[in-house]
Amino acid sequence: MGLDAVEIILRVEELFAIDIDDEEAANVETVGQFYELICSKLHIPPSRSPVTSKELPVITHRKKVFLFLSRHTPLPAPAEALPWSAQSVWDCVIAVFVDQLALRAEEVTCDARIAKDLGVD
Repeated sequence: MGLDAVEIILRVEELFAIDIDDEEAANVETVGQFYELICSKLHIPPSRSPVTSKELPVITHRKKVFLFLSRHTPLPAPAEALPWSAQSVWDCVIAVFVDQLALRAEEVTCDARIAKDLGVD
């Protein structure tokens, strides 16, 4: 697993306050599979055909603290404090790829292969 992949996983783990082990990460080939893995860890049913919102979220450290997503907060946080839905998870996953790899949102599709199509090493 290359540096880009490790950085994406670390950002997702911090953002969603989840852990993704090496074996789970190794089994993920597409953005859709990555999204489904995150949803499963959050106990949220994923959307079968997610559509990216026109405006992607920008998650700052202040927002993460406000949303109890910082690792310094004991988990699990109250359900009402975590506003995750299938749509918000998808949009955040897309936002991470866009920000981390300087891609356009249109390039990050459910079927996009993370290594081959998006160039993540």
